Amino acid sequence: MRNALRAVVCSSVLWAAMAGCGTREIAPKEAGQRGEACEARNDCKGGLACIQGTCSKNDFDISAEAKQCDVVECETTMDCCGDKPTEAPAKCANINSICGQPELPACDQVACDDDTTCNGGSCSFGNCSNSFDTCSADTDCVDFCDVGGFCFYGPGACVIDSDCAAGTCENRSCDCDNPEFNPIDPLCSDPDCQDVCVLRCEEERCVEDDSCETTVDCPFNAPICDAGRCIECEMDTDCDEDEACQDGFCDAPCTQNEECPLFSACMDGDCVETGCTSDRQCVLAFTDMTSEDSRLAKCLPPDAESDTPVCKIPCENDGSCAEFQVCSKGYCKFIGCTDSEQCRGYLGLENENPDGDALFVPQAVCR
Repeated sequence: MRNALRAVVCSSVLWAAMAGCGTREIAPKEAGQRGEACEARNDCKGGLACIQGTCSKNDFDISAEAKQCDVVECETTMDCCGDKPTEAPAKCANINSICGQPELPACDQVACDDDTTCNGGSCSFGNCSNSFDTCSADTDCVDFCDVGGFCFYGPGACVIDSDCAAGTCENRSCDCDNPEFNPIDPLCSDPDCQDVCVLRCEEERCVEDDSCETTVDCPFNAPICDAGRCIECEMDTDCDEDEACQDGFCDAPCTQNEECPLFSACMDGDCVETGCTSDRQCVLAFTDMTSEDSRLAKCLPPDAESDTPVCKIPCENDGSCAEFQVCSKGYCKFIGCTDSEQCRGYLGLENENPDGDALFVPQAVCR
């Protein structure tokens, strides 16, 4: 009996040694290289992080420089226009009115009693109160008696025309058609009027000249020429009842913060940018505005891009920033430049030729 028990025990020990007591080496998973798929940071080799399912470099040996890349197109207007004239000859003085303004810019189609109300337009014919005949005075209006014995346009019974009293002239309105407008006028295709440079150098950029000398030079939505600038209004009475004239344009003043963008407040009728005031405000405002957890949002102090505190999810490393940016003090910032040649590639300035419509060569400047 004792020998049999010993045999069973020895067999069990031998089986255990054969089945589970020995050691088996399992090869570790090879760390992912840059560009390979991953699920967590430890899936990637050292120096890489798992960013959006891909092993990517986490930090770059690039500092954020204070200088930025700018495009400079001109110093003077001649840099924009080359040999082209900047002023058209005298014969082209009314070309905008003749070729491009079917309606008088300062005229509104409102009710009127005479031409003085119409800002250059004419007070057109109205209608007789008891007919649809056009008229320019009450005496032009006479009703007519139809075959049924009633005034054709009037409400009273009649037998002959003389039974119908003269009506009154109503519904006159301003006719704003521009009498000069004639798009087939030879002036509209005259090369002396067409081949004129309308560019001006403003803040080192060649921009289209929007100045004016008279109201004729202004578009219909800004019909007043004021000190060389086309504006919509000069005073509040030029605007609708619920609007105020601000810097030459009609604007409805706000009355409460909800009329303004987020992080702005209504102050004295204007929406004024205030920035964020707390992290909690940013968390609540970031809902549905980012793919990241909005609870990460912070109210960060102003930086070079803003004059007010701003809501952002602070960056933790360069890999969380966009291309051409690095993480600096919680902000993703443009890496900047140290010389102008570096900016050429960033701005894509190559093969620029001063011919055709481009009379100037833009330059890349690091400053």
